[in-house]
Amino acid sequence: MTTSIPPEPVQLQLLDQVQVIFSKGGIMMIPLAACSFIVLLVIIERLLVLRSGRLTSLKAMAAWDTWFANNLDEDKKPKPVLSSVPVSILSSLVDYFPLSRSRLEERITDLGRMEKHRLERGLVFLDTIAGIAPLFGLLGTALGMVEVFSRLSVAGEAKMSALSSGISQALFTTVTGLCIGIPALIAFNLFSRHIEKILIQTEDQINRFIDRHAPKIIKE
Repeated sequence: MTTSIPPEPVQLQLLDQVQVIFSKGGIMMIPLAACSFIVLLVIIERLLVLRSGRLTSLKAMAAWDTWFANNLDEDKKPKPVLSSVPVSILSSLVDYFPLSRSRLEERITDLGRMEKHRLERGLVFLDTIAGIAPLFGLLGTALGMVEVFSRLSVAGEAKMSALSSGISQALFTTVTGLCIGIPALIAFNLFSRHIEKILIQTEDQINRFIDRHAPKIIKE
């Protein structure tokens, strides 16, 4: 009677795969692993934050329209919805109305720049990692090649097989670096484009709001 060998737990299989990857890539797999973790974290966080329906909510702007139509009654002042970019800008300006047209444009530009900085939080990591991850990979390959050629003198008849095996392992970090850098660059460009779209929508909503309530906002 034969006894069946129980399958390895999934956790052990994953651990073995991680050990194999690190043994192939060497020491440079540590910063590459950190880069991949940061890229994944930033992408998930920005996907949750940069939602157009949340950042340019028409419902939030409608509440401010109603409040201005009701002669700015303090008891009916809407609660600031800071997740909405247009409302966040208006909330910072409302206590200073009415303003001259030039001063109003200046303040909206300054506040828009601040909102852009807030929306771009974390993108600098994507931009940086898109540049340095391939360089980490190339450094790992260079270190691997140095080790390969240092071992060729003792390889004997198996010199060619040792060379090909060593080169394939040395190139592993380059491939890993590119696999991290390319998605980071794509994500950075897509998020930057999306933020630009949000700011354009914000500018349009604020301009429409000012046109509707110009007498209460612009000082002649």
